[in-house]
Amino acid sequence: MTEDDNATSGPGAQPDDERSGAADRGAAGPGDGQRHGPGGRRRPAPFRFARSGFIEYDRVLFFTDAVFAIAITLLAIDLKLPTGEPNAILCPSTASLCKFGIDQPGLISFGISFAVIGLFWLGHHSIFRYIVALDRPLISLNLLFLGTIALLPYPTALLNIAAGQHTAGVVFYAACVGAAGLGECLIWLYATRPGGDLAAPSAAPIRLRYSLRTARVPVVFLASIPVALVAPQDAPFVWILVFILGLIINRFVPEPAEPERVGN
Repeated sequence: MTEDDNATSGPGAQPDDERSGAADRGAAGPGDGQRHGPGGRRRPAPFRFARSGFIEYDRVLFFTDAVFAIAITLLAIDLKLPTGEPNAILCPSTASLCKFGIDQPGLISFGISFAVIGLFWLGHHSIFRYIVALDRPLISLNLLFLGTIALLPYPTALLNIAAGQHTAGVVFYAACVGAAGLGECLIWLYATRPGGDLAAPSAAPIRLRYSLRTARVPVVFLASIPVALVAPQDAPFVWILVFILGLIINRFVPEPAEPERVGN
């Protein structure tokens, strides 16, 4: 949470810009989307749905965390114990493990998706350190992103069934993760766009760094689709590039040091 200069101690208080916006709309008439600026000139009045420090803003973040928690939980629920004799297709080299109830392909799929969803949650947490206001387009982008996160247990189950050997299952999984990464990248780019007034001023110096970090996930997973079409069992090795690119970005695009605070 970030401290909001407009927060007041009274219950149900609104930020100053929302009160002034309401007054301006009343003076200008219904449907007038303009606000008078200095010198009598009129400028567009951006719609503010929620600001940091208010319950509407918190509800979006709480809902987001709940979707992440449910998605990760569903990954474990989808793990099923093998029944009957070991399946030579699902467990070609570990039939003895399957015989004793260890679903090795399922555990591998769970580990991959747990790491993927965990990275998305860490990235979402990092970018919302700088996003201090939400408008309807940004909330819509966040909902679309959460939709891809909520869907991930399904392609994970397909990846488990295919055991990394079926082209369609691997391609579909890579496409879903790539779509989720693209959604997170769009959230950051939209919130930090010049003149958007949705992010804190401290977001400007790190806009490039976080753009690269969020973009690396869709780039890597979408680039793995051609590999999966030829050799689906090799596509997961391409996904390791997400971690390697993260280290490269940290090395060549470091996060700027925060300015030293003076006084209180």
